[in-house]
Amino acid sequence: MSKKLCKPFKRDLNFSGLDHIVIGSGVGGLTVATWLAKAGKKVAIFEKHYVPGGFTHSFKRKDGFQWDVGVHYVGNMAKDGSLRGFFDFLTDGKLAWESMGDIYDVANIDGTEYIFKAGKENFRKQFISYFPNEEKAIDKYLELIEKANKRGSAFFFEKVFERWLSNSVGWIFRKRYAKYTQKTTYEVLSEITKNERLIAVLCAQCGNYGLSPQESSFGVHAMVIGHFLEGGYYPVGGADQICEKTLEVFTANGGTIYINADVTKIVTKNKQVQGIQIGEKFISCKSVISNIGVNNTFNSLLSETDRNICNFNLKNVKPASAHICLYLGLNKSSDALNLPKHNFWYYKNQNIDEIFHEATLQNAPKNFAYISFPSAKDPNWDIVNPNTSTIQAITIGKMEWFEAYKNTNWMKRGKTYLTLKKEFEEEMLKVLFKFFPQIEGTIIASEVSTPLSTANFTSYKSGEIYGLAHATERFKLPFLRPKTKLKGLYLTGQDITIVGVAGAMLSGLLCATTILKFGSWKIFKEIGRSKK
Repeated sequence: MSKKLCKPFKRDLNFSGLDHIVIGSGVGGLTVATWLAKAGKKVAIFEKHYVPGGFTHSFKRKDGFQWDVGVHYVGNMAKDGSLRGFFDFLTDGKLAWESMGDIYDVANIDGTEYIFKAGKENFRKQFISYFPNEEKAIDKYLELIEKANKRGSAFFFEKVFERWLSNSVGWIFRKRYAKYTQKTTYEVLSEITKNERLIAVLCAQCGNYGLSPQESSFGVHAMVIGHFLEGGYYPVGGADQICEKTLEVFTANGGTIYINADVTKIVTKNKQVQGIQIGEKFISCKSVISNIGVNNTFNSLLSETDRNICNFNLKNVKPASAHICLYLGLNKSSDALNLPKHNFWYYKNQNIDEIFHEATLQNAPKNFAYISFPSAKDPNWDIVNPNTSTIQAITIGKMEWFEAYKNTNWMKRGKTYLTLKKEFEEEMLKVLFKFFPQIEGTIIASEVSTPLSTANFTSYKSGEIYGLAHATERFKLPFLRPKTKLKGLYLTGQDITIVGVAGAMLSGLLCATTILKFGSWKIFKEIGRSKK
């Protein structure tokens, strides 16, 4: 549907007079582009994919089924939620959100089930019922989440400071947050409890940021857990409505989005951006905003000289994890099959780090699975797609498992590759049938995506979905901020803040504020008025 709002890129189109060019149409790019367009700037988005939206887009097949690729739930979307006003601003209030209910996640660890209830006090009581001897640890945990996130808010807001201000006072924000970011999640939790099962349950949602407890920064754990603490929400009509409704507002305010537009170079001269190159076509502008990840931006679109000017160095930071996903279409409704709205996390045992580290293509789904039921979350699904439902089942994936197929083309990777995908599907179905036996005999469509699929559409070389790994080192990188040392080059997206729809949206907000400066406060006032 969003394609109707897009223009296929053609060399002979008129691209003159652009203030800002945004590379990539994920949430970070959509956000900054829409803010700038609403501020009266002439903005164009260039997207390499044939559909916009980044990880918010959905894909359809001839049998009529539609699946999301990256959005499974979003937090803080109640009418008075801290992020709702921003999304209402981006979509002129046309994007509706459906609550997932009192329970938003369920974790099953070697046969024992743990429920995550919406609301801090509900969460607290539920966990104390599971671990009655750990009340002090649970209270301390919630206190740490709150304290870390207060420091985190200041840390991320500091990214809009001009360099001189960042150098003079910004270090205070960075130092205060380092107390939480420079320890792993496991280190922090093991200081408040020795109960390994409690630690495992508190980390059961770690797939939301893609690193195991001993690898992840506690700062990102706290942000993600805090984000969902009041419950999960799903966009009515499916994840692609985030992009659809935002693009409607963006284009209504004079913005243009081009698809099939693979930017090959950011053109600079004398440390200043001149425009972009798409093949042999040069398009000039006053500034370029990259939303395709810092790795792709610096290593693929900039010269070595420009990389050195920006002080770009990722020696100590790896890309985030990749995944394999099974998409299923069923011939009965979510109600008929009693499919839940909540997400389901399965771990064969409580050794999460071991499960992540020792994963192979053969054992990954046997040991870990994240299962989501989009059709159950979306009240519009049954209206548009009666008597059907969808499931997504995800596990760990590594690009190295598919090394032999890296030089093949999408949808044309050969019989051996298809056999690997089929074997994965069979193993994942065993897990699904174990916990949801009612779906046996109802599957009429299935598809598997691997890290190669992600790499094909995002240019993330390792097939990662979360950009840079959310490890402790990430929070020390000086160039992860909207404004670079090249005049006119800005960055947005999850690498600038943290993973997820909310993280990417906030990165766009920070980038727009960096560019508009005090002009951005008019927008904040508008958002504030709309929430009253």
